[in-house]
Amino acid sequence: MKEIKWFTVMLCLLTVIFSCSKEEDVVPDPILEPPPIKSISTPPGSFTKKVLLEYHTAAWSGTCPDAETKCGQVISAYPGKVIAVAIHQSDAMQIPLFMTLDATFSSNPAYGMVNRLPSLNNVLLNRTQWLSNTTTAIAGTAKCGLAINSTLNGTNAAIEVQAAFRANLTGSHNLSVYLVENNVSGTGSGYDQVNFYNADGSSPYYNLGNPIVGYKHNYVARKVLTANMGDAIEVSKLVTDGLLKKTFTVNVAGMNTSELYVVAFINKTGSTSLTHEVLNVQKAKIGALKNWD
Repeated sequence: MKEIKWFTVMLCLLTVIFSCSKEEDVVPDPILEPPPIKSISTPPGSFTKKVLLEYHTAAWSGTCPDAETKCGQVISAYPGKVIAVAIHQSDAMQIPLFMTLDATFSSNPAYGMVNRLPSLNNVLLNRTQWLSNTTTAIAGTAKCGLAINSTLNGTNAAIEVQAAFRANLTGSHNLSVYLVENNVSGTGSGYDQVNFYNADGSSPYYNLGNPIVGYKHNYVARKVLTANMGDAIEVSKLVTDGLLKKTFTVNVAGMNTSELYVVAFINKTGSTSLTHEVLNVQKAKIGALKNWD
């Protein structure tokens, strides 16, 4: 009887062992589900009012380092609500956009526009005026909003921009889309920044040299994906609950994609420099989704 019991126990143990071994052999590797496809959602009922600060700058202009300081102060005063674009003039970073804006609004290094709105009968504002005019512009109600989605494939980017409207708009309105890059630098006078504050102990640019060799230029307008003043929006879209969808493809070779952003905005175009207006603006890192807000 003892031998029979021992045999029975051993048989059970072997059965368990082989069963576990067999079960482990047939368990498949876990299947990794693909990540969900991120896409622009349905527009909400209202949008955050944001401000576009476009300022003229140049590597050869000694006051422009202070303009970047003033720009940073405006951005810090309204986190997430101010989007800056630096339009370079007569240096290595100038693009044709400069000539169009200069012909439309005029230009002066270290001067800029806040939503392209006039103040004291001037659209081109001294850097000391940027903060107060931003405060005024940001208090308005957003009549539209934007969302941006993009993907990178090597040096090519596919970009989708949507704009939704919450009011009936009259007049001509355009969609403008820029590529903007931070920390742009290079060698030579086209990049080295002339610095009038090298001897000013109160300036963040004190004792950095004049010029500042290897200066990192921020908010640099690198390419325009629409016409320089924007692509016209059909009248049928400029109504309450109207929705505009546009796609673009662009080669980003030579740009640092980790520092590259898409800036899109809706701008009303006027017959004089004093009758333009940026209604709202959005910014998204290249290769990422920035949904409505």
